[in-house]
Amino acid sequence: MAYTHRQVGSTPSVDAMSPFPCLVIVHALAATVWTGGHLVLDLGVLPQALRERSADRIRDFEPLGLTALGLQVITGLWMGLILLPDLHGLFDPANPIGLLVGTKLLLLTATAALAVHARLRLIPNLTDANLIRLGGVLG
Repeated sequence: MAYTHRQVGSTPSVDAMSPFPCLVIVHALAATVWTGGHLVLDLGVLPQALRERSADRIRDFEPLGLTALGLQVITGLWMGLILLPDLHGLFDPANPIGLLVGTKLLLLTATAALAVHARLRLIPNLTDANLIRLGGVLG
């Protein structure tokens, strides 16, 4: 069922029961948590971890970001399927929705690759001794 815009004051239709508005809210909240979490990590947790030379502070912070990113992936894919059910017109400049969904899928792929790299290589190899290198890269 596709999401359609209704005029203010019009009678609700079956489309009013679409999950799209709830998906947008959950997606936006997850994006806020994910982005805000990175700001807190960069401006608060990382400087403190560097001062204390404690890699555990960074490791303890990771699950929040992964949960928020997972919610963004699920809701984003669901909204993409609502807006472009058959994926026809993906990356087509004549189809603005297809171009938007395609671009977001490319960005999702890049973000997921970086998240997997951080989860499987960066965080497991992070120690108190090499923490300062992470600070030099991020700071």
